Amino acid sequence: MGEDKFNISEHKIDKKAVFKISRTTIILALVILVLGSATFFLWQDRGNIIKSSDQKIRQFYVSLADSEIGFTNSNDFVLPIDKKFEDEISGYIARKESFIEVDLSKMEISLFKEGQLVKTFPVLSKGKDGSWWETPTGNYKILSKEQNHYSSIGNVWMPWSMQFYGNFFIHGWPYHEDGTPVPKSYSGGCVRLDTADAKEIYKFANKDMALLLRDTETLNTFAKPVASGVENAPPKVSAKSFLISDLATGEPILKKNSSDVLPMASLTKIMTGIVASELIYLGKPISVDSGMLAAAFTSFQPVAGENYIAYDLLYPLLMQSSNQAANILAGFIGKDQFVANMNKKAASLSMDNTNFADPSGILASDTSSAEDIEKLLRYTYFKRKFIFDIGKGEQDYRFSGRKLDNLENYNEFKDDKNLVGMKNGETTAAGQTLAGVWEFESADGKIPVGIIVLGSTDRVKDTQALLNWLKQNFNL
Repeated sequence: MGEDKFNISEHKIDKKAVFKISRTTIILALVILVLGSATFFLWQDRGNIIKSSDQKIRQFYVSLADSEIGFTNSNDFVLPIDKKFEDEISGYIARKESFIEVDLSKMEISLFKEGQLVKTFPVLSKGKDGSWWETPTGNYKILSKEQNHYSSIGNVWMPWSMQFYGNFFIHGWPYHEDGTPVPKSYSGGCVRLDTADAKEIYKFANKDMALLLRDTETLNTFAKPVASGVENAPPKVSAKSFLISDLATGEPILKKNSSDVLPMASLTKIMTGIVASELIYLGKPISVDSGMLAAAFTSFQPVAGENYIAYDLLYPLLMQSSNQAANILAGFIGKDQFVANMNKKAASLSMDNTNFADPSGILASDTSSAEDIEKLLRYTYFKRKFIFDIGKGEQDYRFSGRKLDNLENYNEFKDDKNLVGMKNGETTAAGQTLAGVWEFESADGKIPVGIIVLGSTDRVKDTQALLNWLKQNFNL
């Protein structure tokens, strides 16, 4: 179980097929091959880059998909109703900058020219809340523009497309090859507009123009935990650090050394699942090479040379904490690039004391604090809840006929009726760790609570003690 190693073979050209061609022609042909391959994989099937082993093409894809994933301050990416989101808009206006604002709670997109609102358009469709294609909120920029982009994911044309992050675009109403428009429904995560409106916005938008995307609708259904009046002493636990937090507000309920930076072990894999879902088209196959196959202690035993659907790999990753599944998912764009994106995502969530060193959490240098992990739980709960669903073992093989059988669930609280989702971990450096979200009902609405335990000798006993204290002190 050492550090992961990846062996990416070089893209080969059949030299026997190249003859009687000048050196200059060969060089030109190679340039055309690389650029043509990049264009094909990026724009004809932006997620399906596994068929090319050319590292430059992979790097090109990753750099193109890279963006400011969210705000670098506080928790705006999770709860954009916060004052800092308004401050960001006010800053653009004060500096007389041109930018685009998308408000999914109002289903509107607004254009600001030199700090002045010039026009607002209706948003016709967005990604379904809670799905793995939920439209991600945050602070972005226009990465690229294309008058008519073909999506082989949906097998449709998307007119007046503007990419703002990974597989996510703003575009006009999509249509099939025969010109038939797609029916009205949720999008695959993109922001869909009337085609005429999209054209006007396309002409307004410049590459690298700021795009602020917000959605505050989900915040209205939550209640605050109310103290029962019975003040029980905090439980004695073995954990070096713990935190109980109200996820709807980010306010701590009970904590111990919650800012201490400690190894987090396989809690890392929550971020692995999130980054994979946002940068990889999960319906495409990933080919396994021997360098991805570390020693395994799970029932999931991938075979070198086999193809696995990316979405399916999230099950052993999150149910069994499979290091192999983490390696394979990271190998899709290359381990170093994948880990770099994990750290960029952490920065966007203001996880300032977090460092990801590998996709599995096996290294002692995979470190974080309970306070930082709480921010990750908040983002997962509000924007990527399907990650928790998978960790509970809820089966959804939407992309393939293959079922990964015999997947025992190693998450200890999986049968707790109040559990939304959790992840556990253990290494020599980290001891035992656990992070989870529990949801309680009250007369005023749902109460989502995050519990993080780091450096424990008995994570189950510690977590149960914290849960018992929470229920007794807040009548939950």
